[in-house]
Amino acid sequence: MSTTSLSLSAAPATPRSPRPTSASSAQRTAEAKKAFLGSLDSVGASIDGELEARAKNIHANAKALTKQEDDLRKQTKAVGKENDSLQKLLDKTKREVAGLGDLDSMMADLDVDLAMLEETLRLAEESDAEQSPEHDAPSKP
Repeated sequence: MSTTSLSLSAAPATPRSPRPTSASSAQRTAEAKKAFLGSLDSVGASIDGELEARAKNIHANAKALTKQEDDLRKQTKAVGKENDSLQKLLDKTKREVAGLGDLDSMMADLDVDLAMLEETLRLAEESDAEQSPEHDAPSKP
């Protein structure tokens, strides 16, 4: 009998990575998903904070604009009242100025009348002066 011996040579053992089992693969997928969602939450929170700040700013500006609009309406109404008052004053002044035009014509008429009276008075004085020497002369007896 011959014996053959089969010798197993001692080959260096290479570390073989064990095939991932479905449990470890699922665990890694869950961890990756969890990390991804955490990253999304972080980015979303920062964006959400910016948007909230912008929304607050917009609302504050809207309130300020509404107040400015109200103030502008009040001022416009006040200017309208002042405009009406000034229009009344202008109309009154126009009537008075038109009356001054009449006054000018009346003054011109008075000047003509006074000139006529002065002329009449002068003529009367001349007439009296002419008649006076005759009447003032002493009568001769």
